[in-house]
Amino acid sequence: MQNIAHRGASVDELENTLEAFALAVEQGADMIETDLHLLRDGVVALYHDDEIAGVPVGELTLSELRGHLPRAPTLQEALDRFGARIPWNLEIKSPTSGDYAGLERIALDEVRRRGILEQTLFSSFSDSVLARLRALERRSRLGTLVSVYQPGEILERARHVGSEAVHLHLLLASEERVQEAHAAGFRVNVYTVDDPAAQRRLSGFGVDGVFTNLPGRLRANLSA
Repeated sequence: MQNIAHRGASVDELENTLEAFALAVEQGADMIETDLHLLRDGVVALYHDDEIAGVPVGELTLSELRGHLPRAPTLQEALDRFGARIPWNLEIKSPTSGDYAGLERIALDEVRRRGILEQTLFSSFSDSVLARLRALERRSRLGTLVSVYQPGEILERARHVGSEAVHLHLLLASEERVQEAHAAGFRVNVYTVDDPAAQRRLSGFGVDGVFTNLPGRLRANLSA
């Protein structure tokens, strides 16, 4: 079962920072998950929420974002430092105000420039984002993110855009649903799971990966 560090080692360090990513590598994560926003000045920044201090992230420049979060990294900085050291799951954010125009192309260019397309997984809750990634790069590896509030036709959504994996909220990750996804040819990754008992249960279901805020704990749990 793959150990996917959710926003890095995000309990022990501030989430979505270079320090959190470095610690995830040190703690034995197999992959790092992070979140991509396109800022007003064209920079791709790594931050989770759609707003900060009540302002949509996409309306900020990098300097303005760092006025609130001094350690907020860019995608370029993260990949320069860690792109060759560990695989990445890059979640393309889709704010309620609408998808970011051109974010998929920029992210793909940064990944291809470093020769890490094969080990990079792109994910999104937005099927349109995933469809654009597929159209821009037929070799894109895609994961369909599934919210507990809108499970919908999970496997049909994944088939439509050519995803290789479905990323299920923990509350959706029943053994039956995992088996159905596997039977249809999809990998199953589950978010966000820090409880050792839940991790063991999911391992018994045969899930392929778990997103966790504590990759060191998951590594120890898997070893045990």
